[in-house]
Amino acid sequence: VALLVVSLGVLAVTGLQATAARYGKTSEFRAMATLLASDLADRMRANKPAVDAGSYTLTNDFAPIDDVPEIPTCAIATACTEAELAAIDIAEWKRALFSGLPSPDGYVVTEVIGAKVVAADVWVAWLDPSASSNETKADSDDDENKKECPPGFRDLDPQPRCLYVRVGF
Repeated sequence: VALLVVSLGVLAVTGLQATAARYGKTSEFRAMATLLASDLADRMRANKPAVDAGSYTLTNDFAPIDDVPEIPTCAIATACTEAELAAIDIAEWKRALFSGLPSPDGYVVTEVIGAKVVAADVWVAWLDPSASSNETKADSDDDENKKECPPGFRDLDPQPRCLYVRVGF
């Protein structure tokens, strides 16, 4: 009886350790996504004319970045336009996404009141390796994650993890 109790205890501790390791990695991905969203927010605040022109808008369906993005160059090397700087910012941000998260993508929309951009919504999405389509998960977990994702990133299999940040100007 004592051997049975001890073996059940060891199994429980092993399961707890595996779960803790998985959630630790998920937490690491979420922290990286937060840093990357803040990075783009800072870039957008520094180049407000390009935000007003819509140069930072990224509205696509979820398509994980599978190769290192090329960094565009400016027509005049010493005098980039706001749109060229925005293209460089987006490419560098996507490169950072590619380097920091598994199968990432980004989504950015702006909120315009009158003729002025007052806020931007930034989503960072990635495929969490511990959440595969074959894994049995609680439906409530999937539903909560879908609420965090932008249109075009929902109801996918596997469902990407999404982090949402609102940037005010």
